[in-house]
Amino acid sequence: MYKLNSEAKKQTKVWMVILLVVVFGCTSKQENVKLNNDEVQIHNLHQKYVEGWKEMDEEKVMSLLEENSMIQPSRLTPIIGKENIRNFWFPKDSSITTINTFDTEIIDLIFRDTIAIMTHESFLDWDYRKDSTSFGMTQTGINTTIYKRQIDQSWKIWRSMWTDILAKSK
Repeated sequence: MYKLNSEAKKQTKVWMVILLVVVFGCTSKQENVKLNNDEVQIHNLHQKYVEGWKEMDEEKVMSLLEENSMIQPSRLTPIIGKENIRNFWFPKDSSITTINTFDTEIIDLIFRDTIAIMTHESFLDWDYRKDSTSFGMTQTGINTTIYKRQIDQSWKIWRSMWTDILAKSK
């Protein structure tokens, strides 16, 4: 049987430690790359959402939602299901909503397995018109959006809720 002398044992231990550091270092980098890709996807999704509203592009906004998504606007009951959300946001009643400004600042983004939770501050300036009724609003709020990973590894909006810190008529 082959026996290692004390110097050889020390060198073997050093190489084992180096090997473990390299292996765990590579694993950590691979996980960070995946996380960074998910972060990029969520940021892009958020940007498309904001752009969709600025353009008042119904299909662009609605394409970002899961079928069983839910929204909870400030001071209102939850609205469940993509078609109910479409009817709330884009009613077919000859009303016209114009988004003048929609700015957001991301506060936090965390991941929990197949869920991503983003909190952001928003400033929204919009006008509404239907028949002889017209008004405008500015709103500053805190929004929480929960994204859910899809089977194809893409992300969609699953839940969104917001609270107005300041809402006032113009």
